Amino acid sequence: MEWFSAWWDGLQLTEQILYCIAVPATLVLIIQTILLLVGLGDGGGGINPSDTSGLDMPDGFDGADSFDTNVGDISQHDISSPADIADFRLLSVQSVIAFLCIFGWSGIAAISCGVPAFAAMLLAAVLGFGAMILVAKIIQWSSKLAQNGNFNIKNLLGETGTVYIPIPPQGKGMGKINISCGERFMEFDAVCEGENSIPTGVTVRVVDIISGSTVVVEKV
Repeated sequence: MEWFSAWWDGLQLTEQILYCIAVPATLVLIIQTILLLVGLGDGGGGINPSDTSGLDMPDGFDGADSFDTNVGDISQHDISSPADIADFRLLSVQSVIAFLCIFGWSGIAAISCGVPAFAAMLLAAVLGFGAMILVAKIIQWSSKLAQNGNFNIKNLLGETGTVYIPIPPQGKGMGKINISCGERFMEFDAVCEGENSIPTGVTVRVVDIISGSTVVVEKV
C-alpha cells in the first residue's frame, strides 16, 4: 500500500476532501442502480387507497383491491396523497447522491487540469447542483408517468361506450359495455334504469357508478 500512501500524500487537501466525497457517493450510486435494476429500489410509497369518496361501494369492498376488466385488472380507484403527486423533490436521496458524486469528480477533474482550488470548488458546486436538478426532474417525470398509468373510474362519467352484451331494463340484470378511456379499451358491467333493454351495438353514455366495476348507462 506504499504506492497508495505516496499518491495520497501527494494530493492537495482539497483533492483529498473531494475524493472522500466522490468515492463513497459513487459507491452508493452504483448500489442504488443495482437495486433498481433487480427491482428492490423504492417504488414511491405513500399511496393511500382508502379514498373512495363519491363512489357507492358494495359491502366488504376494500379500496386497496383492484377490480377486474377483460382478462386484466384496472388497479387504483381514486388514489390521492401527497406522495402520489408529481412534485419536484429537490432534496431526495437520489438527487443528493447525484450532487455529491458530480461535485466530487468534477472538482477533482478541474484541479487536475490546473484550475485553482477555489474556482474548481465553485465549478464543481454548479455542476453538482445542475445534476441535482436533473435527477429531481427525472423523478418528477417518473412520478407523472406512474400517475398516468393509474385509472380513476370517476373519469368514466359522461363517457360513451358500446353495448356488447344486452342490458336488461330497470336494473333487472347486468349487461356489458366496451368503453375507451385514453389509450385503454376496457369492459364494464352495466345496468340501465330505462323501461326498455339496450341491445348489442347501441351507443350508451355512463351516467352513474354503483360499484368498482359496474356503471349505469343510458342510450345516447
